[in-house]
Amino acid sequence: MGIFSKFISKIKGVSTADPLDWQELEAELLAADLGPSLTTAIIKDAKSIKGDDALASLTQILNSKLSSKSRTLSKAASTSALIVVGVNGTGKTTSVAKLAASLKGSGSSVILAAADTFRAAAVEQLQTWGARIGVEVIAGKDGAEPASVVFDAAVRANEQQV
Repeated sequence: MGIFSKFISKIKGVSTADPLDWQELEAELLAADLGPSLTTAIIKDAKSIKGDDALASLTQILNSKLSSKSRTLSKAASTSALIVVGVNGTGKTTSVAKLAASLKGSGSSVILAAADTFRAAAVEQLQTWGARIGVEVIAGKDGAEPASVVFDAAVRANEQQV
């Protein structure tokens, strides 16, 4: 909860957060890719926090915004493809490796497509993770079109009935 620590101390203390603080919080939430609607709702609810238990109140607000939908992966009867997208620097590659390891551990066959061809070390990072967890990584040449890498991985997956 690093981005909230300053606000929690202000809410708990004698002073209150000023408009600049709320703008800073809004910028942090938007930078965390929460989107404008969710950010507005969180700030609106956070402004209503009163009392000494600001951290618990803020935690409750954030938890109330989480989806209650099932997080179970639904896999097709044959080949399935998962696409992971997100903001730069948020841990997508590491998350993909964790997901691949989990799927492999549950008995699924897994192939990874290194389609992030625009980030300099992305392909190498995914190849390193693939080697660590024993999963094949399909990669193109330097600067390859991402769609061509995904196509090659799909062809490979169909060949192996992954």
